[in-house]
Amino acid sequence: MKKISKLARGVLEVLPDEGRIIKTSVRKVLVGKELALSKLTHHFGGMTLPDPRVVHWLPPEQIEFATCLKNESSDWEDWVFRQTGRLKRVHDGEWDLLKYPVASMRICTAIEGRMKQGESWETSEYYQVAVRQIEGDRKVWGCTNRADFNKHCDKIDRLIDSIVKHGYRESKEFDNRSRADTSLGQSEVLINISRDGFPLFQDGRHRLAIARVLGVKEIPVQIMIRHVEWQVFREFMHRMARGSGGACKAGFLYQMPIHFDLSDIPSEHGCEDRWNAISQHIPAATETALDIGCKLGFFCHKLEALGYRCFGIEYQPDIAYAARKISQAEKRRFKIVAGDVLAAELFRDIGTFRFGIVKALNIFHHFIKTETGYTRLKEFMKRVRADIMFFEPHRLDEPQMQGAFFNPSPEEFVGLIKDWGDFRSSTPIYSAGDGRTIYKLVR
Repeated sequence: MKKISKLARGVLEVLPDEGRIIKTSVRKVLVGKELALSKLTHHFGGMTLPDPRVVHWLPPEQIEFATCLKNESSDWEDWVFRQTGRLKRVHDGEWDLLKYPVASMRICTAIEGRMKQGESWETSEYYQVAVRQIEGDRKVWGCTNRADFNKHCDKIDRLIDSIVKHGYRESKEFDNRSRADTSLGQSEVLINISRDGFPLFQDGRHRLAIARVLGVKEIPVQIMIRHVEWQVFREFMHRMARGSGGACKAGFLYQMPIHFDLSDIPSEHGCEDRWNAISQHIPAATETALDIGCKLGFFCHKLEALGYRCFGIEYQPDIAYAARKISQAEKRRFKIVAGDVLAAELFRDIGTFRFGIVKALNIFHHFIKTETGYTRLKEFMKRVRADIMFFEPHRLDEPQMQGAFFNPSPEEFVGLIKDWGDFRSSTPIYSAGDGRTIYKLVR
């Protein structure tokens, strides 16, 4: 199977532009193959899982729903995984259905009422339900009678006071003991990951509720369980990083995947410096943006965060699939379109040829390797209208451009793009460590 994939990718490299339909079809088949292999990896136990003690920092409001593992309890707030004994870290099933909002948990409404309106614990549903359960011979947070539970509520008050006075801190900052609330060594709020990459509440409700009321920017969390379908995607991403092609470079993903549970996958982090340079030249207005050759969507995430309605175009279906999956997990609205950016029909899915910003970093030189590609790029630049374009030409000495139909110097290439796109000015704004320069073209 590996030899077949290598042969297929080799054929793709030598096909001319006219073979783009064949290329697209073959790449779609390769995506299916990679997903199938990722599922087999999970099935046979060869999963790539990070250390469960790793701490991630998330906005508390990002944990919107509770885990929904229906069990012997009639109370949905109990429907979480058992945290004792040997834990299976990947689970299938419907436990990740988004049915029960964290905001509806009794502790959340009780703490909000107590902190904002000064309500007593005794008047809260949280208190009343817990006391009924205790009186029904159930131990609740170690409490076996009302007096014990009153002390428990006093402890929550002290926790509130501590967080208000000192801020929300990582457990290790104030407790050097080795906590082991679970066999994973829990010390922070515990979450599970749904099939779509969403964080679901598992444990640590008091701290989470307080952080939500206080509007804490980020809290430390640890991951306990992942859904099978999300883990299959993680394996897909790990295989992508270990492979070859436009998504990776020397064993690293070309771009950092913007999702906290993909941070263990090696990546170049090669986009942050370019974004920092570009972001200083982006108008603070809501416009439409186009990211050509968007890879995993790093710039789309950044542009949307600034208020832009963004479209990303990615030629390779496997990378486009990953970009969509990540954007959905992050609840982004931007659209990833898979296909050839030079094909006019592709823009039917976008609905416009006019954009406030177009980003084309280290991409256009791939088109000018052939005479057909050169002509199509020229036609594309005359068709698409951009108020601002961020353009990064290749270096003249790049081996991949040897024998190309056209191999201009960076200055010559910028001049052509400026003329073809009817821009009035071009200004260099950043020189990267790899020797390439980013230009800002303004209409």
